[in-house]
Amino acid sequence: VEYPDATTLCPADGIALEKDADSLIGTTLAGKYRIDARLNEGGMGTVYRGCHVLMDKTVAVKVLRPSLAADEKIVARFSREARAASKILHPHALSVTDFGEAENGVVFLIMEYLNGRTLKEVIRQEGPMELPRAVEILRQIGGALDAAHAEGVVHRDLKSDNIMLLSSTSTDYAKVLDFGIAKIKEPEGGYDPALTAPDLVIGTPQYMSPEQCSQAPDIDARSDIYSLGVIIYEMLVGHVPFTGPSPTSIMLKHLQEPAPSVLAERDDLPKSVEGVVAR
Repeated sequence: VEYPDATTLCPADGIALEKDADSLIGTTLAGKYRIDARLNEGGMGTVYRGCHVLMDKTVAVKVLRPSLAADEKIVARFSREARAASKILHPHALSVTDFGEAENGVVFLIMEYLNGRTLKEVIRQEGPMELPRAVEILRQIGGALDAAHAEGVVHRDLKSDNIMLLSSTSTDYAKVLDFGIAKIKEPEGGYDPALTAPDLVIGTPQYMSPEQCSQAPDIDARSDIYSLGVIIYEMLVGHVPFTGPSPTSIMLKHLQEPAPSVLAERDDLPKSVEGVVAR
């Protein structure tokens, strides 16, 4: 059954209505951002290519899923995290420029628009990387993480899909995406359990730290460093260290098994690199 756009909750059972896939295309949010094309969809919502009408500038627009936008606690968390993400000013972190709620109840986040391939796509298409290339990409990602951690933001879902290599330059220029769904570190005593939305599983099993796999409540910057280790392994070897038939089986490997050595498949690498990745 279809309802008019103004109806956000199902008249029959009160559940949040999902918008028709492309009902936003061609519309303008908050009088400023025209939605031009759909780019991709994730657990939190859909990303569109848009245009800042007054500046005639291309932007990326992340729109929160209607079922999530109907939940005030999730919207409060989304806003709080957007505010934190906007404070991360680093050349290798995707910049968040605006967020808000449009007249029609659409909750959105505005980010710089990037053109390129994800690190995951590059590894899939080109295979394992030479050490100097991997080191340079690592240095850039590490700088962005450092800036985020200094602001008290832990990414929590760092993976090669969340790193974009821009195609406008001949050398690799990396951008870390999706700090917008990072978990903000609460100041001591300021913890509000209502805002952490425990039903939102954050993380991707292949990249999750052991403490994330065991669902420890207090995840900090060290989890991102573990995920970064998985990414370095993937850049050098061409695939992630742990795979399995189910998310649970992969999470158990992170908890129980030592990480395999990069030298097992790359005997051309210096022994010292093995130590760095393992650490």
